[in-house]
Order: sequence, then structure tokens, then C-alpha cells
Amino acid sequence: MNKSLQELRQSFVRFFLKAEKAKFTDREGLTLVTVESQTKGLGIAKQILYLLTEKNPNTVLFLSGGKTPEDLYRQITEEARLKVEAVAMVDERFGPRLHNNSNERMIGETGFWSYLEKKKISFYSILRLHPKGVASDFVRDYDRKVKYLLGHFSKKIAVLGIGKDGHTAGIAPNRKDFINPLFSKSLLVGSFKDHRSMDEGGFGTRITLTFEALRKMDILLVLAFGEEKKEALRKMFNRGSLEEIPARFYTSEPQIVQRTILITDQKV
Repeated sequence: MNKSLQELRQSFVRFFLKAEKAKFTDREGLTLVTVESQTKGLGIAKQILYLLTEKNPNTVLFLSGGKTPEDLYRQITEEARLKVEAVAMVDERFGPRLHNNSNERMIGETGFWSYLEKKKISFYSILRLHPKGVASDFVRDYDRKVKYLLGHFSKKIAVLGIGKDGHTAGIAPNRKDFINPLFSKSLLVGSFKDHRSMDEGGFGTRITLTFEALRKMDILLVLAFGEEKKEALRKMFNRGSLEEIPARFYTSEPQIVQRTILITDQKV
């Protein structure tokens, strides 16, 4: 386990473990935090972010969308304690700026973007890169932004989730009727178009950080709550292909395992 995670675990054992009724274990090098509820888990995730950044604000924080972290962003906004110098997106659902399914829109509705503006923290959007354009334009320009962010900041943290199908970030698994091209590329940012829309149980068009970008993070803070995530988590810890369960990335390589903190209310 790297030094940052060792110090973090020691801090939580001293100050938060009893209060939050959480269980900290080392799962083959991965820091696993098991909690009673999503509310408890988000509280711990918030404290982890504070601990990781208070002594080193020269940090870029990459944020995922989805329902799971919404309350986390709202709480961080209300408490106004987060100390980072830049925030960027992990992935985005492609479409007009701030369309109904936009991750950026969801985060903005928590008040988080207003908080960043007030604190003069730089925000790196995907959908603000072009007033118009095709997905490849956004990928090209966001890839340049991500290269800059990864090289400029001394600490890189990503907040991520796991879908019930095992996807993570915007990286969808293969299906019989869909082959994700991201598995055959080594870019920092990529995109794909699933012929199934979100309403049809698919992904539509996504722009996302790839595994290559996630490998460059210092901390991968992964949140997975609810009974529907249990099977995906079980498969994540079993050997198999990333194409089937992209979340296996977090258990695939020793250097990735050691940088991963998984918070869940499921027994795995």
C-alpha cells in the first residue's frame, strides 16, 4: 500500500471508524471500506477527500456523474471545505451543453460549479469546449486538457462509480450487440457510440477518461452502493476480462490496486 493510503487508513482508524461504524480491510492490497449505508459511505468519502487535499491543495479532482455521487457533491458545496486547484470531468454523455442527461448539468444542479466559481477553482468542462461539433472534436480537445492536468498537478484524484453491469467511468462493457472500441485503444480520452440509447438500457454516445488516464491517478476513490451493485462487485474481484466487467481494472494491476479505495455497503 502506498504511503498516502497508509496514512489515510491510520487517520480513519483513529477518528472515524467507531463514529461511522465502518469496517476497513485490505483486500489483496485494495483499501476496502464497508459501511452500513450509502449515507455513511458518502460521509466517509467526503472526509477522505478533505484529508487528501488539505495538506496538498495542488490537486486536480476528476468527477464522475450518475446518481451515486450527487449527494456527495451537494455536501461538499454546503460545507465549503474542499481545497483543490482544479476540477475536471471523468466522463460525459454527449449532446448539447447541459442537456437533460449531462453529468455536468447534474453536478451543477448541486451548486458545486457555483462553489468553484466563488473559490476561484478552475473547472475543465467537456461540453463547453465547442459551441457546436462532433464527438471527435470534443475528444481531441479534452485529451489535450487532460494531458495538461495530469502533468501540471502534483496530485490527481478521481471519484468513480461502478454500474450494475460492471461499467466504470464512461467505459461500457461489450455485449453481443455492441463492441466498445475503447478496449483496443490507449488514449487518455476516448468516445464511443452505443446504438442503444440510455432510455433503451444502453449508453448512447459517451466521452470518457480511459484506463490509460485512470492509471495516472494517485487515488481512485470508487463508490458502489445498493443491492444492485453486489453482483458487479463480486465479478470485479473474480478473474476475467475487462471487456466483460470494466471495473476489474481496479483489481487488475498491483499499482492500481494500491491506489484504489472502494467504499460500499455490500459484503464482497
